[in-house]
Amino acid sequence: MLQADTVGKSAPPNDPRAVRMGAIAWLSHNIIIGSIFGTAGVLLIPLQDRLHVSRGLASIGVPMVIVGSAVLASVAGVLAARYSLRRLLAVSGVLMLLAWLILAFAHSYWLFLFSYALLLGPAMAVGGSVLPPTLVTRWFQRHRGLAIGIVHLPIVITIMPLAASLVISQFGVTALFLALAVFAAVTLIPGSLALIEYPPGHDPRQYANETAAERSTRGAPAAEPIFTVPQLLQNLRFWLLALAVGAVNTSSVTLAAHLPAMGAAWGYAPTSAAALASVMSLVGMAGSILFGFVADKIGGARTLALIAFDDVILWALLLTDLPYTARAVVIGLIGMHGSGAIPAISKAMASAFGEASFSRAFGLASTATLPLMIASVFGFGVIFQTKGSYAAGIVAMIAYFVVVIPLAIVAGRRTPMSLGITNPA
Repeated sequence: MLQADTVGKSAPPNDPRAVRMGAIAWLSHNIIIGSIFGTAGVLLIPLQDRLHVSRGLASIGVPMVIVGSAVLASVAGVLAARYSLRRLLAVSGVLMLLAWLILAFAHSYWLFLFSYALLLGPAMAVGGSVLPPTLVTRWFQRHRGLAIGIVHLPIVITIMPLAASLVISQFGVTALFLALAVFAAVTLIPGSLALIEYPPGHDPRQYANETAAERSTRGAPAAEPIFTVPQLLQNLRFWLLALAVGAVNTSSVTLAAHLPAMGAAWGYAPTSAAALASVMSLVGMAGSILFGFVADKIGGARTLALIAFDDVILWALLLTDLPYTARAVVIGLIGMHGSGAIPAISKAMASAFGEASFSRAFGLASTATLPLMIASVFGFGVIFQTKGSYAAGIVAMIAYFVVVIPLAIVAGRRTPMSLGITNPA
């Protein structure tokens, strides 16, 4: 049966090995995210010199990973539902290993693009995005939102820039790429070997050919409806949740992309504007745990509604003439709410569509909302060019949040849903 969005003490206790599976999920997310994004800044100049290209061309790798992983997230969701997570994590590790090895010895810009787009991008989609919350959803019945929040704490990405910079200064960029390859090999591949797909008795494949009566006699869990990708695309609740989380993700991505320029427009020096971006990232880490805890208490959908309501206030404050410290606090709180979107949407999707369909729903939502993020990032730039101010873009973002508040509330209601068929896509 599908779970209520606010399952808490009534849920069965977690298997003792759930914490170990959570650690593997944390490892998968952190190693991939930290290796790719934590090295982006320090690699920019070395890549520019090695590849003999402009600063803009040297910086295109990470945007390609972001767009590529979002596009491939729906595919990754289907793969996670149909194939072994152990194999998928191992494949992610191999893709990371190959990408860094190629970059260690390549001086071709095309090999650079190949490594980021066709190796790191898929690794990010599978091992960095879809696999961690899927594994946690399978193993955590209690405190699921909090567990997903902890798994997504970006610890490695905070350490990686300094570590990468030290390696480059002492041994060169080739040594850094080789170190990253070894890092992926000694963490992700052993992690895949220790991964267990399901808690005992929860693997739906064990009971695929049994009737409801046979499952009841054996004490097996009741069969969950399976939602295929076409059925999710036709499901109103899926779109309500996708639009709600899309607002939060669009807010975070847009602000991160334009914050240095917005700081300059507010009259701050470049270093002060850059400090705002650091505040957004550092304070944002707290949101993953805080809103994971909240999602366990009030449900994932209602948590998304709460985040959207708070963001209406926070973004409105950006329209006022705040002193620098106050504006930094507001931006930090926006970052904190943005980080809370992952545990909230994970909790909501698992409750709405069940564990068996979670990866499909989670991955598809990432792909479906990508156009909103691209349009917002591009639109903010166009608005500033034409108006000389970001005010109109901020108002549009506030309007989006106002619209999705009731959508998320409706999505969290315990109303009957159309059930999917039992043959996965």
